[in-house]
Amino acid sequence: MQNHIRTPKKNLRLSDIIKKKRFIIPCAAVILAVTMYLLFVFSNIPFIKYWRGIYIETAMTTGDHQWLATAFIPSYIIDEVMANKTDTSDVIGGGEHLSKSDAEDTDTSDTEATILPEVPADILCQNELQVGDTDYAGYTVLVNDIEEGIVISEIVGTSYRGKIMLIDDPSRVYLGSTPYKHKEGLRIKAMMAHHGAIAGINASGFNDPGDSGHGGDIIGLSYSEGEYWGTAVSYYGSVLITSNDKLVVGNVKDWQYYDIRAGIQFGPVLIADGEAQIEGSGGYGIQPRTAIGQREDGVIAFLIIDGRQPTWSIGCTMGDLIEILQKYEIVNAACCDGGSSSVLAYKGEVITKNSSLNPTYGRRLPNAWLVAPKVTGDNAETEAYTDE
Repeated sequence: MQNHIRTPKKNLRLSDIIKKKRFIIPCAAVILAVTMYLLFVFSNIPFIKYWRGIYIETAMTTGDHQWLATAFIPSYIIDEVMANKTDTSDVIGGGEHLSKSDAEDTDTSDTEATILPEVPADILCQNELQVGDTDYAGYTVLVNDIEEGIVISEIVGTSYRGKIMLIDDPSRVYLGSTPYKHKEGLRIKAMMAHHGAIAGINASGFNDPGDSGHGGDIIGLSYSEGEYWGTAVSYYGSVLITSNDKLVVGNVKDWQYYDIRAGIQFGPVLIADGEAQIEGSGGYGIQPRTAIGQREDGVIAFLIIDGRQPTWSIGCTMGDLIEILQKYEIVNAACCDGGSSSVLAYKGEVITKNSSLNPTYGRRLPNAWLVAPKVTGDNAETEAYTDE
């Protein structure tokens, strides 16, 4: 009779299972992370390649956050993406409106360029417009200020939100600067109060190390109220308003030779003489944006797109800006400073959601495009304001 000796089966204890899971789960997470990294950085799948490009463009067009791309994406891939950035440095829109100034001993006192046409009555068709209506570009009207000749509409896109302001009379649009040049800027509400404006948007860029700039050190040249401020730079174009209230954008140098009343340096040019200058992102990624434009009939548009707020608005591309402006029949337009500086205010209140650390007031700015009120004297609205 044979004796069969049974070998007892080994039972997996709970502690062994836990130990294996502690090893398997981290390994799986590392493998997944590496796979996702390789896929995002090196894949040529069109969908991934497109959004990789948008990510790189967005990071590389910020002032202090380029590390979001450079920290883990090879430089040759970044260079390849940024090599496609659209250059509008040679473009000029509205150049036919530039006339020579007295700086070249040209007498323009009797020329047609200095004769300002009257603004047609109800140029914005405000008498037929109601709040809540759809405007002629297809967006919802939020404000129809007939007394001040201002219409504000809400801009809503697939991934962005913002506002556009139309101003009936371009002669009321001007550039106001901080009174504390080289020291600190003013927040938009304080800028409006200081200059007696009814509305305003940010204009020039400024030195902003670590997002801690105070708006006192302007980038590029500016001109307002007969005074130059800053130093001309080669990498920005011009955004000018002539003495006959025409917006000129792009490659204009030696401002002193032309009859202008306000100007900043920024860009890129979005629309020149009715022609779009950028397709898609154009190498500028997705950001909060500020743009100024003008219709053929003189109406000025301020366009602000909020961004960097995923539950509200992530921002837009340059192509998105152009599409919106073209719906409003804008013929010349350019970008002003963007990012966390993008802001629009009206009647003493910030009416966009900027991405700064102080969204109620916005950032300190070196200057702003402002709108003078139509109503003066006893009927004018005035508001004391202390910058905070």
